[in-house]
Amino acid sequence: MSAPDRSWPGRLPRVPGGTVLTVTVGHPELLPVAVDDLVRGGYRIAGVATERRPVGRNVDVMVPAGLRLEQPEWWQELALGAERIFDLRLGPVLRVLAAEIDLHLRARAAV
Repeated sequence: MSAPDRSWPGRLPRVPGGTVLTVTVGHPELLPVAVDDLVRGGYRIAGVATERRPVGRNVDVMVPAGLRLEQPEWWQELALGAERIFDLRLGPVLRVLAAEIDLHLRARAAV
């Protein structure tokens, strides 16, 4: 999702069914944000890119395939705000985004 400023949490649709999703932030200037708003919406920050190696002015949400399939209306709302969507079943995506994916997986294990 494109995040030109710190208002990005307000554009994330509430995650259905009490599911918690992780978010990585592409640039440290996109923080701080109201973490309570994120938590109420069903999101947790898994990590932030550094100023030395920013990913861009975006936030990435890791969405399990099951949630996407079970909640098509929610998925459509999230996808409409997306600048990019990656299918993690594809090998090249896994290689290019390995560090970011690892942040999501470690954060999910801690939830």
